[in-house]
Amino acid sequence: MSLGLQKKMSSERIPLLSTPVNRSNSVVFSWQEIIENYVRPCCAEFLGVALFVFIGCTSVYNTQNIVGVAIAHGLTIALLVTATGAISGGQLNPAVTLALFISREITAVKALLFVLAQVVGGITGAAICKGVLDDVAYRSIQGGAQDLGKGTTIGEGVLCEVMLTALLVTVILLTAVDPETKSTLAPLAIGFTVVVDILAGGTLTGASMNPARSFGPAVVSNAWNNHWIYWVGPGVGALWAVFIYRLILASPEKRFLRLYSSN
Repeated sequence: MSLGLQKKMSSERIPLLSTPVNRSNSVVFSWQEIIENYVRPCCAEFLGVALFVFIGCTSVYNTQNIVGVAIAHGLTIALLVTATGAISGGQLNPAVTLALFISREITAVKALLFVLAQVVGGITGAAICKGVLDDVAYRSIQGGAQDLGKGTTIGEGVLCEVMLTALLVTVILLTAVDPETKSTLAPLAIGFTVVVDILAGGTLTGASMNPARSFGPAVVSNAWNNHWIYWVGPGVGALWAVFIYRLILASPEKRFLRLYSSN
């Protein structure tokens, strides 16, 4: 993700998926290009999500209240976006990666690699949480896995995740991506968004907004009840946010109508 935080590539570095190096009439990609444009960013996404899921899951046990959980998630994501932004853009969320791909901010290849790194990172973070907590503590929070709250229907849960994710992605696009509105305070804005989203929807769905955050604990604790909601809701929310952004909120050169009129 650019997230507006990614450092500009030097003019000497081979651009992403651009002209490959030609040696002895064979076409190969530079190792430096592969490491800098793929390996290093994927490692940042993996590590960032692993830490985020670990902190998120353990905070559920240690704080025992929604305010503490919200603050733990929000502060952690703000710190990790700041730390990884210049390497991978600090996406740390498959829904955010989807939004940036649809917005033409990253390539399909990098998007797929990032999602894979994020999912594996989520599993790793959840596994570390299981290793840290004793069996009683771990089972008391279902390994940090998320499910619908008491009395919340499937339709309400999906809509809740759509709305929460739409807010998060909108804030990311406007504070970290769009050239006219992006701000150096983007990590803080994103962290605050996570906090208010959890305060609003935590008791309804767990306020995932992030399929990797939900998938890791589900795998490790084998808790799959209503799990599909945590992929469909954030995915639809991300698409909705991108549509509104590209329709009217984006700077002129990024709007749909501007693109159509120029063809």
